[in-house]
This record gives sequence, C-alpha cells and structure tokens, in this order.
Amino acid sequence: MRNGIRYTLIADGSSDKALMNIIKWLLDDLYPRIAFEGQFADFRHMPSPPEAGDVQAKIITAEEWYPFDILFYHRDAETSRNNIVAERTQEIREQMDEKYHPCTICLVPVRMMESWLLFDADAIKKAAGNRRYNGQLDLPALNRLESIPSPKQRLHDILKQASELKGRKLAKFNVHEAVHLVAENIQDFAPLRNLPAFQQFEAELRRLLQPFINALN
Repeated sequence: MRNGIRYTLIADGSSDKALMNIIKWLLDDLYPRIAFEGQFADFRHMPSPPEAGDVQAKIITAEEWYPFDILFYHRDAETSRNNIVAERTQEIREQMDEKYHPCTICLVPVRMMESWLLFDADAIKKAAGNRRYNGQLDLPALNRLESIPSPKQRLHDILKQASELKGRKLAKFNVHEAVHLVAENIQDFAPLRNLPAFQQFEAELRRLLQPFINALN
C-alpha cells in the first residue's frame, strides 16, 4: 500500500461488474480524502482461469493479475431467508486461506446484485435509451427490494418497458449492457442504506478498512 488503497472485486459473473459503481460510491462517500484505485477481476480470457467455485484459486489468481490491498468477494444470497448474509460470508471465508481474512470484505446482496439497482427510475430510463419515458415503471418499494423473487428478470423487464422498443428493435436491445448503464447512471446509492444486507456490507467495510486508513494517517 502506497499513498492510496488498491482494491479488487471478484464477482459471481461478468455482469456483476456493476457492483464496482456501488463500491466506488461508498468508498468515496465514507473516505473522500483517500485515494482508491479499483479493478474488476476478469478471469474469462485467461488461458487457465480458476474454476467457478474455487474461492482460493480465484483469490490467488486475482492477487497475481489484479494486485490489491483490499479484496471484495461477491456472492449473491439467492434467497432472503434470515441470516443468509452471515451464511454466505462464512461459506466464502471457510474456503480461503486465513491470511486473506484481514483484507477481504464479503459482498452479499439479497437476493442478487440486480436488487440493488431497482430503485432509480431516472437511471433506468436513461440506460434504456429513453429518458422521456412517462409511463409507470413497476419499481418495488425500497423496503421490498430484498424480497423480490427474481430481481434480475424484474430489472430486465423494466428496462425493456422503458425502452418502448417493439419487434426486431426490442429483440436487438442489449439488456445486459443496459444493466451496467443503470449502475453507471445512478449518482447516489444512499437509499441502499435502508437495506439490511447493505448495512452489513457497509459495517464490514468500515471495520476492515480502519487499519488501512490508520496506516495512511
């Protein structure tokens, strides 16, 4: 660690790169005077990528190709049952060498990453390429974001609705790219602080990052 803090995100899949926008917003909000440099660990084009479920191999590979001071390890909760964030966190930590525990923050959205993008209508309209859409988007109430059965499909459907595209144009609509644009277009992720999973994420980030912040002072 030099004059700033380097961090790397290991995510469930390439579509979850959208979490980089949330991480950056939170770090800048909490520590505006600290310089952070973030990278997304993309293993897809490596000659011998780590296996999908091999936590330790992913971390070792990321350490070599995407060096970090802090590691964010993402895994979707996939369910909203009680204590699921703690369960997923334990699953991740049990599969990594203990030497990585002090520098690893587990990131567990409930139920999945898309849940954290379903609150900003303006960002969704812009991502869909139709800012002037004046219809009623089927966005859930903020306090229900963690209980939606299929948040990914819900977001995809809302993006298609907001695009107002039909037929062949709708078939060509790149909804996966639009999801990334939603994350890029959201200027303020503060509403997520109402969600228990995000509250746990922020608390863990504050706790783990404090020694690194102290070392810079």
